[in-house]
Amino acid sequence: MRAGKLDRRIEIHRLTETGRTAFNEPVLSWSKVATVWAQQRPDRGTERFAAAQVNGAAVLSFHIRYRADLTEKDRIVYEGRTYEIVAPPREIGRRSVTEIDCVTRTS
Repeated sequence: MRAGKLDRRIEIHRLTETGRTAFNEPVLSWSKVATVWAQQRPDRGTERFAAAQVNGAAVLSFHIRYRADLTEKDRIVYEGRTYEIVAPPREIGRRSVTEIDCVTRTS
């Protein structure tokens, strides 16, 4: 992948255990794993009318340098919006690029 195409900064967040309660239940919070350069690839958006409100979903794909530690349980923060990873990240080429499909909800 050419470095010139990687013109956006995204943060990769992961749900991690930060401690335990008095009842020994895990306390989970989102923590930043990495900030990486990415190429944004807009796909499509959807909109539907439900319960007298218009709800939409913005769907994006990001290409980043290959990372083996990403899963669909992680999430992406880009331009102040949180994107949920909706499919397992895909390897493109021989471990050179990881493609991440994400969606965010708008209301």
